[in-house]
Amino acid sequence: MVSRILVGLVGAFFFVMGLMFWFSLDTQVVQFAIEPSNVLGRASIRADFGGFFLAGGIMGLYAAWKQCRMAAAGAMLLLGLALIGRIVSLLLDGPAPGGIPPMVVEAVCVAILAWARSGWRRT
Repeated sequence: MVSRILVGLVGAFFFVMGLMFWFSLDTQVVQFAIEPSNVLGRASIRADFGGFFLAGGIMGLYAAWKQCRMAAAGAMLLLGLALIGRIVSLLLDGPAPGGIPPMVVEAVCVAILAWARSGWRRT
């Protein structure tokens, strides 16, 4: 039961983040230090960031609802790749101000998903 709640919270968090990229873009670009240069840039941020977060959120919510190991693995893959991308940036570009907290969030979410997935029966 605890695993379903934690995975559901992860899914809800990322789902809401995705919606915020769609409907509260100006707040999100400041939060994520992104600067769209024109309308196409804004559309790309909505599509790419919004789609990323919504996909992770939907998979997380579905995983919690059905205790689905495959959906948990999908969400884990998305978040794990994002974390790896941040590590690559850290190695190539050096540390960024405020760069560690998102890495911690992603690592904790990956750990929650992996832990829950390991305790759920195969589906």
